[in-house]
Parts: sequence; C-alpha cells; structure tokens
Amino acid sequence: MARWHSRDTDLLEKVGKIRKKSQKKTHAVSKGETFERPEVKWAVGGDDGAFAARVVEVHKRYAFISTEHEVNAVDTRDVWLAEVARRFLVADRLERNFIAVGDRVLCVPDREKLVKVASDLPKCVIQHRTPRRSRIARLDPQTASREHVLATNMDQVLIVASFLSPKVKWGLIDRYLVLAESEGVDAIIVLNKLDLLTEEGKPEDIREAEAMVALYRGLGYQVVTVQANADTARQHPEIVRLKALLEGKITLLSGHSGVGKSSLVNLFKPEIIQTVEEDDNIFYKGRHTTSFASFIKLGTGGYVIDTPGIRSFTFEEKTAIELSHCFVEFRPLLGKCKYRECRHMDEPECKVLAAVEAGTISRWRYKSYLGILLGATGREGRIRDLPLDERDIRDLQPDERDIRDLLLNEQAIRELGHLAAPMSSDETEPEPG
Repeated sequence: MARWHSRDTDLLEKVGKIRKKSQKKTHAVSKGETFERPEVKWAVGGDDGAFAARVVEVHKRYAFISTEHEVNAVDTRDVWLAEVARRFLVADRLERNFIAVGDRVLCVPDREKLVKVASDLPKCVIQHRTPRRSRIARLDPQTASREHVLATNMDQVLIVASFLSPKVKWGLIDRYLVLAESEGVDAIIVLNKLDLLTEEGKPEDIREAEAMVALYRGLGYQVVTVQANADTARQHPEIVRLKALLEGKITLLSGHSGVGKSSLVNLFKPEIIQTVEEDDNIFYKGRHTTSFASFIKLGTGGYVIDTPGIRSFTFEEKTAIELSHCFVEFRPLLGKCKYRECRHMDEPECKVLAAVEAGTISRWRYKSYLGILLGATGREGRIRDLPLDERDIRDLQPDERDIRDLLLNEQAIRELGHLAAPMSSDETEPEPG
C-alpha cells in the first residue's frame, strides 16, 4: 500500500511539473524579432504604455533611463530603473551590454514586476533600441572577443587632455580624431591645466605645446586651452567659446584619466554636479574620478556623456585608404599617387610621402598615421613593442625634430587650413548661461 501510494505521488508530481511548465510564460525571441528596431516601427503608447527614452547610465544588471518624447528633449528629472527584456538576454552577442549611455530606447512600464532590483524609482523593461548613428567602444576587459560600448549617438567628441600632470598624449588625441572622422562627428580638443604649463613647464614643454596647438588649429580642429579649476574660469573667453560649441549638441566627453574632465563639466552648470577629488595631488597623479559613463544635462545648453578616463578604445580595422581619409591633411592628395591603393609607406611617386618631405604634412602626424596603420599603437596611444621598419616611430610622441619642423613650416601649416590665433581678451566676458 505504501509502495503504491509512493508511486502514485511520484506520478502526480511529474504531471504537476509538466502542467506548470506548459503554463509558464516563455522569454523566447519571436522569429525575425531583433533588439535593434528603427523608430518608425515602434508602437508608442497603446495598452502597454510604451514610451521613448534615453539611456543615461548603465550598470551590470540594470540601467537608468529618462523619458524622451521628442528627440533631444530628454527629461533628465524623470528617471526610471530599467532592464533589457529577458527574451534578448539569452541570445549570443558580440557586445558586453545590449545598451549603452546615449542609446534611444523603447520601454514599457514593469506592470508584471519583472525587474527585481530594489528601488523607489519607477521600473520599466527595455524592448527595443534604435540603430546607432555613432559609437565609441573598448575591448571588454573580461572577455577579449567582445566589445564594451561606452557611449552612442553623440554629435561631437570633446577630447580633454592636460598640458602637464599627466602630460598630454598626442598619440591618444590622434586616435580620438580618427574615431571622430570615421564616425562622421566633429571633434574639439580641450587642453587643461594651462597654469601648470606656464608656471612649471620646461622651455621644451612650452615650445612643444605651442607647436602642437598651432598644428591642430591649422588642420581645422577647434582647440581650447583652459585652466578649468580657476576661480574665474567661467568668464574666460575660451570657456565662453566652448559653451557656444556645446549648445544644442550631445557631446562625448573623454580623454586620459585625471585631466580635469569633471572640473570642466562643472563650469557649464550640469544638472548633477560632478565630484572632483579634493586632494590637490590628483592633478599630479592623474587618477580618474569618474567611475562610469553618464548622460548629463547642462544648464548652459546641450548634454554631455561623461565617460571614465580610458586608456584605450577600439575602432574597426581600417585599410590604408580608409585610414588616410581620417587624416584630414591627406585628403587633398588621395587618388593622386601612382598606385590607386597606395599605403603611403614606401611606394614610389607617393604624393603623401612627397608632402611629408616638403613639410606640408607634418612629420609627427605621419608618424601617428603609421603607428595606427601598422597596429603599433595601443594603450594611451603609445607604441607597442612590435618590429617596425627604420622609420622613426618608436615612442609616438613628437620629438625635437617634429617640433622644429612644425615651427619652421608654420606657413606650410597655414596652407592646410586657417590657423586660428589663440583667443585672448582683457575684457571680462559674460558668464556662460
């Protein structure tokens, strides 16, 4: 009797499990459904209350989003806790996260209580993401075969470096410029800690800074030189000029660790004040104080995506032709070399090589081009220990010859673009905003 009862109970338990399994909702992706979906195919409103939003911060298991009923009108005061729909999480992926700061997404309120993270914020589930128009990524430190997308959909890149402590890495700046050119977005270079350069810089540091600023301005890039932690920084003409460049744009703010990005953002009345290390030695140690990317509304107009100080990032491997197009001074010469697929390395009758010899293309920028083309530049834009040819690109920083050539060929630089003189004024400018 006991044996029969035991056998019957086992059978009932199995039947019960089968019934529960059949009644359980599945999280499988429907055939043909993808996480990325053009916005014209979104169903906003309706019974499920779907709404458009912008991802403002991403963590390991969840994200924060803000409603955005109209593009570029993000209500950063209306913050929700969100998770990606579970049906997409089981799919294989090449990225560390499905979403990144800057993504425009379709969300539905979490009426079924699927989001398990404890929070007083309203909760929602991210159903879809629009195609990205620009992005910046680095290799996932945990899985080398995947990318970690840091930010998306920016209009421009604000490359922040410091003249000293830590000293500007011109190779890293060139990598950011290549990224901006390849993504089709504008680039602005901000060089901070001007006070350290003028008060503590060696003569060779000052000479290098003057030559390099003239070079990049001559190539047509906006270059701003500031002391972001100065008491009167908001009234400085360079900051007033930068304010105008940020208005109405989504700007990716990035650069080397510890260069003063948070101090710079605070000049433009951000909705969330950025933490700045109180220890004055931060300006000498070059440590980073931002730990994750965040989407911030500026009181003076526009938005910034503040990213952690990163040492390296990736962009798709490029052919010599593609990379050449990302160096703006090469463009007038492209297609004029003897060989159509010229790499501009050692080919005969190469117009780029001839321009380098003539001084109309700086030797430094050509070195930078070679370093990226040969895959020789890694962390912080520095050269890797790879066997290279006799061309002098060992450290991928401007050497004395580079600086001397730049100073001697200032007129040649002018021919490549308008060399904007550094802004200066004795008059007090109005405070931004």
